[in-house]
Amino acid sequence: MPFRGRRDGRPVVPAIIDNGEAVTCPVCGGTMYPRSAPGKSRHFYHVSDDAGQRCSNSGESETHERAVARVEVALHQQFEENALIETEVDVDVSEVPTPVTERRADALATFDDWNPYFGEGLAVEVQHSHEDKDVHQVTHDYLAAGYSVVWIRAATVLLDTFNYDTIGAEFEQDDGSGYAQRTSKASRFTNCQALLYDGEHAWERVPFYAHPRGQDDLITYDICTAQGCELRRIHEPDDSYIYTASDEHGPDFPLKALKNAIVREYDRDPFWKWAGSQYHSAQVEKLLATRPELERCRGPKGFHEWGRRETLWTNHSDQPLIELRECMYCPVRLVTNHRGRSGHSTFCLYGREPDVDWDDVYFQASPPECDHYLYDEDAIEDYCPKCGATMESSDTTLRDHTSWIPP
Repeated sequence: MPFRGRRDGRPVVPAIIDNGEAVTCPVCGGTMYPRSAPGKSRHFYHVSDDAGQRCSNSGESETHERAVARVEVALHQQFEENALIETEVDVDVSEVPTPVTERRADALATFDDWNPYFGEGLAVEVQHSHEDKDVHQVTHDYLAAGYSVVWIRAATVLLDTFNYDTIGAEFEQDDGSGYAQRTSKASRFTNCQALLYDGEHAWERVPFYAHPRGQDDLITYDICTAQGCELRRIHEPDDSYIYTASDEHGPDFPLKALKNAIVREYDRDPFWKWAGSQYHSAQVEKLLATRPELERCRGPKGFHEWGRRETLWTNHSDQPLIELRECMYCPVRLVTNHRGRSGHSTFCLYGREPDVDWDDVYFQASPPECDHYLYDEDAIEDYCPKCGATMESSDTTLRDHTSWIPP
């Protein structure tokens, strides 16, 4: 194996491999360690043993370099016959819902065929100079991409007794730092409740009409509405997604701008406190994406803001159960059937004053079976295609009340 010589112009001297680990450089007497990297032949590199013998090591700490080199040797000894062993190699995680497209592994064994225990490969992360890595998120990304991962301290790697058995032991211990494809699920390593329990992010579309940057700069994207998760996915022309945790593409107005647009059953709590109980983070985007009463409008904010309201029915506590509200800027009316939890409420949008029998089964239908979302610019008549509820003696259609909506 060739020795990549010094940068000071001194001649390249072949190195002798005695046991596959560190050897002495015949030129300077310093210590050399074996190493490989993508696109490079396997070689030895210098690590200084004292202040007078410092060699270039790409800005990484000597301790970390030495530890990674020893891990590489251990992986070669264990998997050389059926895996490609590399160091400082990028793992493709572009298909994983995560803000990055690559994860750089300190050392990686990529198997020729799917390994029934480790999967596509085994990544070894040496915790020394890279202690700033998000262990939880990185572990999730490796597992979701089909790889196993083990986290190991540099000090442990540099012990005289270190070999592959030390790595393997991390997978056998109940509290070990090894996470294998066969025994670990990616969803365990996430702060997203939806991903943890349902195996998928709770994606909801952020409406384009609430975008403050104008029609020429609209970006279609979804946000995960689970508590604690702020992951967003941007739609690409080829039907793929770019995942990001940044809010740079979203609405930039404050939470208070939604106060008149959100319909609540009880208004006892201040709006900001109520919103905080619904979503702990990214409140504006998540409310825009999940509230059915938020639809586009010719008003100044691009969505309806509800003004005058009339109580039609009350509950046993004399609180509003069914309410009629008017938009402050257009002829649209909102009939709300409060059912306690927001997910069980029915919101019916009309293009004009509704004339219905309030005792009709219309408002008693089960929301999981029928949303009664009648404010549809493509509808020809004011009726619900799911349950057949309709407005009597209709003289106009929804189209007559949506001519002001931009195409």
